[in-house]
Amino acid sequence: MPLAQIDDKGTSVYYEDSGAPDGSSTYTTVVMVHGLLINSATFDRMLPLASKYGLRIITMNSRDYRDSTPYTAEELSHMTSPDLNVQASAVRRWGREVALFLAYVCQTLRVPAIAGEGVRKEGGLVLTAWSLSGITILSILGDSQTLGSDLTAALAPYLRKVVLYDSPAIIFGVTADIGLTWPYVDDTIPPERKPDAFVDWASSYNTVLPEGVPITAEALRKHYKVLPRTPTLRTLPTEEFKRTVNPEVSTRSALIMGTDDSIRQKYARRTFSDADAVFPDVDVLFLWCDQSVWLTAWGAKIFQDLVAEAAEPGKKKRKTAFLRVKGVNHLVSPL
Repeated sequence: MPLAQIDDKGTSVYYEDSGAPDGSSTYTTVVMVHGLLINSATFDRMLPLASKYGLRIITMNSRDYRDSTPYTAEELSHMTSPDLNVQASAVRRWGREVALFLAYVCQTLRVPAIAGEGVRKEGGLVLTAWSLSGITILSILGDSQTLGSDLTAALAPYLRKVVLYDSPAIIFGVTADIGLTWPYVDDTIPPERKPDAFVDWASSYNTVLPEGVPITAEALRKHYKVLPRTPTLRTLPTEEFKRTVNPEVSTRSALIMGTDDSIRQKYARRTFSDADAVFPDVDVLFLWCDQSVWLTAWGAKIFQDLVAEAAEPGKKKRKTAFLRVKGVNHLVSPL
């Protein structure tokens, strides 16, 4: 069982590694971080494909998920503290844990650093954060306190791009009150049923917004509909489902969703409006899966709104790109 010890407190992160592609010393490494309740086993089918694309793919389980170090009661309490500074420290902690794992990948697994420039750039790391884990990218790029100078310096020769992979609006600190709901805010679903309801909702297939129709509350209310198709996670064999889904985190590390919206709003705005503060040469790619749930469609809208905001005087906007991935739901592989 591969474990990365990421600090001097014995904190360990479970990971899987496709290994380096044959015959390449300048390959790019893609590190994948999973979302809510669904751990990195959801990426397992990608690992055998990595070499075909000249990539090394490494997937990690965040703390509290299968085989990684659980959070302590004290650490969990930080997520619900009445003190917003303490809540912010919990958000930064998650981002820092991901960054510490990246440092392990660079220094212990010895992946290639960035080589070349522009279209000739090779090697380096691409951090891909799926769904809720997009919070980690915003805490890394949106607050210099998350990494500190030493960790920033360690990652600078390696980190070349980050990917927000079908991120929901919640990562940007936006409560989408547009007349639609989802299991964790639906009061008609009892607490003990929320994990199961979330699994079905998150891996459902939904109608696609017509081409040319902008993402608005009115458009989502008009066009959004769950299609009569078996949710992806319900198609998994029983043992694979048990290995992939961690429902117990629903009352533990999922509490990060309850941190104050203003914290994530601040990190999101800084990420896109003040690129020089942290990793100025790291671009952001947003992938929107257009048969995913409505909350990720709203996340795509918020991303576009943030990118469109004018730069503040003396600040540099971060370079970004947006890609609509057509005909796929929230569980699609990005390869």
